[in-house]
Amino acid sequence: MADPRTVTGQRLILASVCLASLLGALDMSIVNIANPTIIKSFQVSVGMGSLVILAYMLTTSALILFMGKLGDRYGFHPLFITGLVVFGIGSFLCGIAPDIYFLIGSRILQATGAAMFSAIGPAIITGFLPESTRGKSLGYLIALSAIGFALGPGVGGFITQYASWQWIFFLNLPVVGIALLLSWHALPWQELPAVQKPLQFSGVAAFILATLCILLAFSLFQVPGTPDLMLISLFVAGVLLGLIFWQLEKRNPDPLISPALIKDPDFRSGLAASFIVTLLFSGVTYLMPLYLLNSHHLDTFTSGMIMTVPALLSFIVAPLAGNLADRYGTRRISMIAVAVAAAGFLVFVTYNPTTILVVIIIGMLVTRVSTSAFFGPNGKLIMNHCPEGAVGNGSGVMMMIRYVGFVFGIVVFQSVFAFRMYAAGIPRDGTPLVPRLTPELSRLGYQAVYLTSFLLCLVVIYILWKTREVPEST
Repeated sequence: MADPRTVTGQRLILASVCLASLLGALDMSIVNIANPTIIKSFQVSVGMGSLVILAYMLTTSALILFMGKLGDRYGFHPLFITGLVVFGIGSFLCGIAPDIYFLIGSRILQATGAAMFSAIGPAIITGFLPESTRGKSLGYLIALSAIGFALGPGVGGFITQYASWQWIFFLNLPVVGIALLLSWHALPWQELPAVQKPLQFSGVAAFILATLCILLAFSLFQVPGTPDLMLISLFVAGVLLGLIFWQLEKRNPDPLISPALIKDPDFRSGLAASFIVTLLFSGVTYLMPLYLLNSHHLDTFTSGMIMTVPALLSFIVAPLAGNLADRYGTRRISMIAVAVAAAGFLVFVTYNPTTILVVIIIGMLVTRVSTSAFFGPNGKLIMNHCPEGAVGNGSGVMMMIRYVGFVFGIVVFQSVFAFRMYAAGIPRDGTPLVPRLTPELSRLGYQAVYLTSFLLCLVVIYILWKTREVPEST
């Protein structure tokens, strides 16, 4: 085992969690561009094919909180290693899938493994690395996650074009092998409590099902042809299951979310800020390629390359912001990052189809990189409020909020854009919006998106202004 008290040991720990974070995020987006090929290969409908993507994101979002809880009960080392093994097995099974149902099931298994190591990545950094380097380390973790998510479509498209879609999953295997060797050597074993409270699975099941139903309702909202009755039924079922979970947790001696975390207003505020920034980061990232394609008529390759630049730059800026947070405080650096993003979104409101491309790229760099710079300091702010024995739980809560924010961000900003189009006079008759967009209508839609983003940034700044840096001693 590497010694976490040495610089080398700390770097190995950081490399382990960052490599796993890259893997988990990459497989969240790498299938998107290959999905039409998968649909054609298995000769299935678009709706069925979309489940290949949704299965991974929904499973990870639903399980990640529970996995953080398991990390506190059974230790970070065994759960992290198990997650990598399960992810690797799921990847292999995805590659040999004989039909779409086998592929979807294998994606669920793959996502289960990703939930294990993703849930406790921040907890490992908080538990084993010095406090003076946590902001920088969390910055690296978030940056690798953002890079993986951004590079996924490009890598997936290249592999699909020059090999086959199966190699999207097979190429995970050597990386998983490296991550396993590294993490087995680097991650320390923890001393766990001798007596554990019984784990009540009824509450866990209710929470997982509630999360799945609500996220599935919002996700299927984006799939053409989904019946409204199905969406409403899923949402109502999710709410009812959530109420059942709440009642079960009141009588649970070891609740899924630690009461110490729920009662801490600063922990809740940090989570709220993280959710909002993740939401706008996800939504704007999703819509930006459409802006480049429809308003500036760029080809897909050029748009993809432009979108990749901010992700790569984030790898430099995010750790730097985390390092500044280690020196000057997490709240201050988080507020500055969001303020810069707000300024960028406000400038974006003035853009129109005649705005030169270089100005758009600069604006995109400012907004994307500044939001990426927020997550490291904010992650440290949240994790610093986790008491001993609930670090894994807090890490799972934080990562769940991020995954849920990714799902909701796309839906929310799609809706903002669509409602502005309907307000401008486009009839809401169920036909696709994109073919009916003119440059002027596109300008109005994107102005509404960026104005919403600006206002959300102001809300985040207010939340952070009211949040304390560390808990007051009692």
